Amino acid sequence: MRIIKVSRDAFPEINLDGFNRQQKITRIYVKKDGTYVLEEQPGVMDWSIDKKREVAQDLRDSAYISYLAIEEDRIIGFMSLVKELVAERMILDLIQVDTDFRGQGIGRMLWEKAVEEARLNGAKELYISACPSEETIHFYKAMGAEVTNNPIMAIAEDEPDDLQMVCRIG
Repeated sequence: MRIIKVSRDAFPEINLDGFNRQQKITRIYVKKDGTYVLEEQPGVMDWSIDKKREVAQDLRDSAYISYLAIEEDRIIGFMSLVKELVAERMILDLIQVDTDFRGQGIGRMLWEKAVEEARLNGAKELYISACPSEETIHFYKAMGAEVTNNPIMAIAEDEPDDLQMVCRIG
């Protein structure tokens, strides 16, 4: 497995059609009386083929810094950061690992690339609008992120169910 930075020249087309993004959800974090609590809410999260193609295009977009985790010729994970800082914060747009490859440290390796890029670009914090699933939040907390009381309002309003998190890196 290798992790490589996306460039328009090296990756004229990124194909995520076969990427398995499926995530089984048992519990999610919900805000009640000013604090987050876990609630049972079983279900499955996944992306449509149109969403996968939209994400593939975004990974190549010059407004983002993106990395791919590749095993042989298969994309098994990816990470994308918004290039433009918001008040010394770099926004982690997304980090995903194929369902078949989770639990192998690939997410951590992609996270480390995100932190490295954020530092190189002068950020003091990584900002995450995180899916409220227990698994997702526990991953970000294990990476050192915490729920913030100072969210980027445009993002928080656009994703009202997400937990707004930051990780100090500088």
